[in-house]
Amino acid sequence: MDHKILAAKSKSVLKKVRAVNDSIPQELNPPFSRYLYKTPLSQNSPIFGEPLKFTHSRLQEVNFGPPGWLSNEEINLLKNVITLREQKIALFEEERRLLKQSYRKPQKIPVIPHEPWQKKPIPIPK
Repeated sequence: MDHKILAAKSKSVLKKVRAVNDSIPQELNPPFSRYLYKTPLSQNSPIFGEPLKFTHSRLQEVNFGPPGWLSNEEINLLKNVITLREQKIALFEEERRLLKQSYRKPQKIPVIPHEPWQKKPIPIPK
């Protein structure tokens, strides 16, 4: 058996950052102002048709919750929403894209510098 050894240099303490467990300041987190639903949902959703990307076999893999958690109408509505927006869902890595900056600016997360939890030992004279 050919084993590969993966050796990676760990970060020095000076390069480590930790996210702050605190609320994000409002100036870093502006409210999301874009209207999300340009295509309103109908009360009576149509019966699920054959979509282009989400085939019936792929939809069988989607977990819509435990049995009885959603009614058949709710499941049909979810399937309808998936088919309406299937071009926006990335199924493969090459389909992934970044969100347009006109929708929302990149999120900034405040961090604090890493403090070592272990202090150097105090030398004791002999």
